[in-house]
Amino acid sequence: MTERTGQARAARTRNRLVLSAAAEFASRGYDGTSFARVCREAAVTMGALTFHFPTKASLAQAVGAAGIEATHSAVDDADARAATPLASVGGIAQTLAELLGGQALVRAAARLAREHPALEVDWRSSWLPLVRTRLYQAHVLDQLRPGTQPETAALLVGSLVAGLEVGLLPHPARRPRTAQQQLAEQWRTALVGIGPDHDHPAEAS
Repeated sequence: MTERTGQARAARTRNRLVLSAAAEFASRGYDGTSFARVCREAAVTMGALTFHFPTKASLAQAVGAAGIEATHSAVDDADARAATPLASVGGIAQTLAELLGGQALVRAAARLAREHPALEVDWRSSWLPLVRTRLYQAHVLDQLRPGTQPETAALLVGSLVAGLEVGLLPHPARRPRTAQQQLAEQWRTALVGIGPDHDHPAEAS
């Protein structure tokens, strides 16, 4: 019983550290994140932090893994609810906007992947392969506008999401629109060149 209690306590401490570090990495980036602030926010000692995560890289990788897992789960749920492949792409894009706007874990994973490739936090792997697959399926089903190539459409979706990531970074001179508002506007514009006039995947998802 004592051993199980200790393991549960250690797991809770580790989880608090990951969540606190996620907020730091999301807002300050890898270089701007300090162990001292993470400890303070998680209400743990420096010894407890270094026991679980001896280096900043190991902490960042744990945060990245948690953000990727959360993204993968949410994206799979969005895909399962979609009626068509193209609707799935719209649903996935909307889900990513919601995650980036509302979950520090996901913002941290995206930022770490973008700014520090050496960490091998491949956040895009949690959603881009599925987007690419659904776009190829949409192409086979003639859901794409004639002349639109699935790979080009996948690159466009990736660019839209990358734009959301950058737009969500703190900026002292402005208060950005929500990720959902940004995505809705960009996606409507993108559909003019991707989808047929009668099909709006963001609404169909």
